[in-house]
Amino acid sequence: MNALHILQVTDCHLFAEPGATLLGVRVRDSLEAVLRAACAERTPDALLATGDLAQRPSAATYGLFLATVREHFDGPLLCVPGNHDHGAPFAAALPTEDLRLGAWRLLAVDTHQDDVVGGTVAQRELERLAAVLDGDGPALVAGHHCPVATGCPWLDEHRIDNGEALLDLLAAAEAGAYVFGHIHQPFEQARGEGPPLYGTPSTCFQFAQDATFGIDDKKPGYRWLVLDAQGGVRTRVERVTDYPLRIDLTDRDRP
Repeated sequence: MNALHILQVTDCHLFAEPGATLLGVRVRDSLEAVLRAACAERTPDALLATGDLAQRPSAATYGLFLATVREHFDGPLLCVPGNHDHGAPFAAALPTEDLRLGAWRLLAVDTHQDDVVGGTVAQRELERLAAVLDGDGPALVAGHHCPVATGCPWLDEHRIDNGEALLDLLAAAEAGAYVFGHIHQPFEQARGEGPPLYGTPSTCFQFAQDATFGIDDKKPGYRWLVLDAQGGVRTRVERVTDYPLRIDLTDRDRP
């Protein structure tokens, strides 16, 4: 089996209106710039969208996300909800079923609760994930929230409150990696007794490593994950360097 190339995008913060802005960023345009840049590199074997796809969740917002993706990529897509998403319209509008690509399985874990910023994995969701992890072949698991502290105090308050339970499950199942969004920053942590953890920049604006809420001037980003036939994962973060990012902290509600 040839290596699989998986594209991860996250934290798009879309509105139903294509021209809407958040903190000065035309969020649909920045998502499109990311997809254009990534798909110009190569056609992904699958795309992972790891939450906060909406800033204002609605069927129209999720329809806009899906239409924007399909302008650039018509292959397998797996979406997981974030804290700005609402579960019912999200699941009704977007593909949320786990994927199998060759020997690999791409599995979702729901870490969100409607209208709650912080992450958690419900007991029923842990049990569901344990059952699917018990299948054949290596697994890449995707969620929205981070299960560990990243060193950014205000974001670490929102990490998965039962993150150790998730990490123990992933380690026992020998998952290949856990990838997530939410932090609007790149993050990588190798773990001796569990899978590596990978956080990914937003397709719009990025959070600064501050003690309190902060935005930096880094450009929209995305992550490639290369899954090999032996169950290994290689990964890198890319950014859209030519995107005209203009931050306006007076614009719209805070994310």
